[in-house]
Amino acid sequence: MSTVFFFFFLILNSCYAFDAGFLDLKPSVRKDEDTTHYEITVCALCRVTIDYLQSVYKIDTKYLEVKFNVTNGQCDKNLVYDIVSILTNSQQTGVNPWQYATTIRTIASSNTKTDLKEVFKSESHFDSETFLGGSKLVMKRYEATVDSVLKADDYDQARKTFGEMLHTLQDFYSHSNYIELEYTSPSDVLGQRLFQKEEYASVDMRTCISCQGVDCQTKPNLDVNILKNKLLTTGYFIPKGLGTIIGKKPKGKCSHGGFFDGSATNEPIGGINKDKLDSVHGHLHYQAAEMAYKATRKILNEFRQVIGDEAFGLFLTLKKNLNSLIISIDTACSMADYTELAKEISINIVKQYGQLEYAPHNYILITFNNDKAEIMVNSRNPNDLTIAIQNLKTCEKKNSTDGELYYHSLVEGLKQCEYASVIYTFTDSIAKDAYLKHQVRALLRNKRAVVYSFMGEQIKRRIFNKIDPLDENNNDFDFASISGGLTFPININDRIVISEFILRRLEWTRLQTIFISKSKSISTRFYVDSSINELYLDISSMGEIKNINQIQLRKPDNSLYILTDNVIHSKHLYMWKILQPNVGVWSLITGNLSQEFDYDIQIHSKTNRICSSTLQKQFESDKDSNGYTQLTTEPLLDSNLIILTTCENVQYSNVTISLIDQFGYIIRNYLPFQSDQLGILTNIRIPQQQFRIQTIITLINGEQIQRIEKQLISPTIFTIELNDQPYIISQGETIQMNYTIKSALSNRVTVRLQIIDTLKIISNDGIIKDLTFINQTSGMNLITLSKDYKEKLITDLVIFTITTQDNQTNKYSYENDEIVSVYLETNLASTRKTINYLTISFLLLNLVLKETNH
Repeated sequence: MSTVFFFFFLILNSCYAFDAGFLDLKPSVRKDEDTTHYEITVCALCRVTIDYLQSVYKIDTKYLEVKFNVTNGQCDKNLVYDIVSILTNSQQTGVNPWQYATTIRTIASSNTKTDLKEVFKSESHFDSETFLGGSKLVMKRYEATVDSVLKADDYDQARKTFGEMLHTLQDFYSHSNYIELEYTSPSDVLGQRLFQKEEYASVDMRTCISCQGVDCQTKPNLDVNILKNKLLTTGYFIPKGLGTIIGKKPKGKCSHGGFFDGSATNEPIGGINKDKLDSVHGHLHYQAAEMAYKATRKILNEFRQVIGDEAFGLFLTLKKNLNSLIISIDTACSMADYTELAKEISINIVKQYGQLEYAPHNYILITFNNDKAEIMVNSRNPNDLTIAIQNLKTCEKKNSTDGELYYHSLVEGLKQCEYASVIYTFTDSIAKDAYLKHQVRALLRNKRAVVYSFMGEQIKRRIFNKIDPLDENNNDFDFASISGGLTFPININDRIVISEFILRRLEWTRLQTIFISKSKSISTRFYVDSSINELYLDISSMGEIKNINQIQLRKPDNSLYILTDNVIHSKHLYMWKILQPNVGVWSLITGNLSQEFDYDIQIHSKTNRICSSTLQKQFESDKDSNGYTQLTTEPLLDSNLIILTTCENVQYSNVTISLIDQFGYIIRNYLPFQSDQLGILTNIRIPQQQFRIQTIITLINGEQIQRIEKQLISPTIFTIELNDQPYIISQGETIQMNYTIKSALSNRVTVRLQIIDTLKIISNDGIIKDLTFINQTSGMNLITLSKDYKEKLITDLVIFTITTQDNQTNKYSYENDEIVSVYLETNLASTRKTINYLTISFLLLNLVLKETNH
């Protein structure tokens, strides 16, 4: 292996920052251990949450105040669950306990992922004296967060963008000489304006003097003029061995420092980073971490003031309004009867709204035909949804033989919805826009949304002919199955059933899934724990379910549960709601049903014991960072990853993590390698087939808890990376987005790369590229922002998807995707120019390709 190749991958897994540090979370403050990005972020979020609960809800938080003691940027990590406990006991005040812990993880993980996605961008870490670029990035992401809340009502995107912004803000204190200049409070610049030239050292000004070993921590190594004039500087980082390729640091400038920094041995020798206790300026690590915590808390409070208390409560998911309700209706003439059905459903939802403790955050209606797909209403008022549906024309356009814009409608809904939302689609026609199918899948995973597809008789006949009902594909790819939803046919007699079905899922975030299967028959056991006060069993099929006596449900004492009780049904869907179910092991047997059709079986529960599991990618323990961060793409087949499982309100003695195939059968069981009240960590190897993550927990009293993730994970042999993030573009500018696609195969492969953006700045239908390569290939895509761009939104999501073609059927199958943000500068007058973002990663990858081909 060449030296260049080795160093590229070594540095790719390094990061110039406080530790990412997910695994460094401990129940209490620790002495003599590094403070991490994750810790700083969680502590600051807990602090502002306590303040919010006191000032807005007047909740007694004395217990939390006693426990809250920030030292060196660290705090007691049990605080998150202590806050959840207080929220649970204070539901009468209108607060929501169900998503808070997930929200904290989302924001903190978005912070740590910056080291993975933006490892080579100096501006993202304030490296190499990028004061103008770094402060611009903080301000742009801060503004984008505010706009996501106030203009787009998109809190999910706001949380992710805010977390990314915090990484750069926190790195400022670790990588600059702000601490050495003996400032006692956080900078007033970050998030408010850009640094001015007189505030930092000029390009030709000496900033450091040489130091070696312990001298770097015992004697000042900043130039006397820097200290005298209180000028800011940061260290340069040049990967060791690559100085001849990307150049040396300017004369007299400070280095970042550390083993992997090649510039640290060039005069002036040494460095100034404070990322860890053993860093060059590690003696100031805790001071930097404490200041980063104060700065994080400061910008959170400023954010609260800008958006107001109501919006800030929604940002932290402290309000009882949870996810989004989205209804997408085909308005072609064949759907006339179903449109009337949707109208009735909407009216019933509004009637039930007052009875729901946890209502949707917003209501979205989308209509589509063969010409257009558009949002008719996006409102927090359910009456607006009712009025919009009542005004729908039941035969807006005659059916087209080409099909309808079904996938366009899903893209529109997913752009506007909250995290973990529910989408209901009504159609009786094929989709003419199947080229958007893979982009929809990327957005579904990004939003963790669930799709329920109601299909007319015409679609039903296509399913029986063993082809995809929407686009004639046969690759077993339907969004309902992948997202954890259902697909079934309807008719005008199904009003009551569908209405009840939707109403049960308006509080979707409160439901925990126990079992999901799609097969012709199943015989399974599942655990019901004492926290479950309502159990939901749904069985559906595209074929008719003629005799429920062919289904057996047995209670823990092996007696039969009479399935004629509490049942609401149509020909294709049966639903049972079991109140106060017996605790113990239940059994479900469907083997006597007709083997002609597949049956979707789902078991959900209403409970206060919330568990979630996510795939994590490990940071190498190299330069300045170690730990884990959430995987944002599909996993590579046969790769080694980690599952992070978190459970609230449980004390357990044993845990089993299982990978379950889509038919409900176990692929493999795993035991965790680390388990405490903060999380369960399990090493796994990614299997060949699609899977869901199941958790079975044995409590101290012997009781067992069973939970499963709704989303179906699809292993792949292809990965795509965009490591030159973030992207900022001004009016009249063109920027490059550099990508690398890798294959696990050793032979030549051909893939199709599709690029599309949600604001349609690239083009209405996106860009398609067919690429042939061995092992890996790199390329770029240009995006131009018009001088005349006047839209209110300033965050564009660009979706890169990889598909492969079946040579026999000529159909394309999904492989993987990546979603990146592009921040728009719409208030700058600029002439047309091109910004070249050929960063270290792109140069190195091309060099690696040349080296490996020799």
